[in-house]
Amino acid sequence: MKLVTKLTVVATLATFMFAGMNLTWGNAYSNTATDDLAVSNQFGVWLDVNDSMSFGWEGSGIKVGFDGPAGMTVRLGYDTTATGNVGTTLGMGRTWWTSTGDGWGTSLSTALDFNMTGGVGPDGLDGAGNTADNIAAGAWTLTMNLGFGF
Repeated sequence: MKLVTKLTVVATLATFMFAGMNLTWGNAYSNTATDDLAVSNQFGVWLDVNDSMSFGWEGSGIKVGFDGPAGMTVRLGYDTTATGNVGTTLGMGRTWWTSTGDGWGTSLSTALDFNMTGGVGPDGLDGAGNTADNIAAGAWTLTMNLGFGF
């Protein structure tokens, strides 16, 4: 049984070892509950599942990306905030520039995500009585990232 467990662990790690991996770092611009512009730094890690799909963590949530039209990426996400609100996001992303060559690749990308759901009620408060924050339905986040991948 130990041999089967070891082989399973090695096979699982090998799938990630040969997968494309991209580390991102950039700025996120979003609107708040009072429609003010908020700016924050963000970091992300993306793994390629196959040629047309990837998943990862970016900013404050889990994201899945699918190939879309005209070189775009359709993004689905599940995000959280500091006050505990959660929401699903739908967005589009575009990689504008990618370096060529072997080894580490560099890229510049932009994504726009819209929050589809949120934990905010019609009174502007979530279920715990906290005021609404930038995860409210209809809020948006524009990210500009520098990526390093292989």
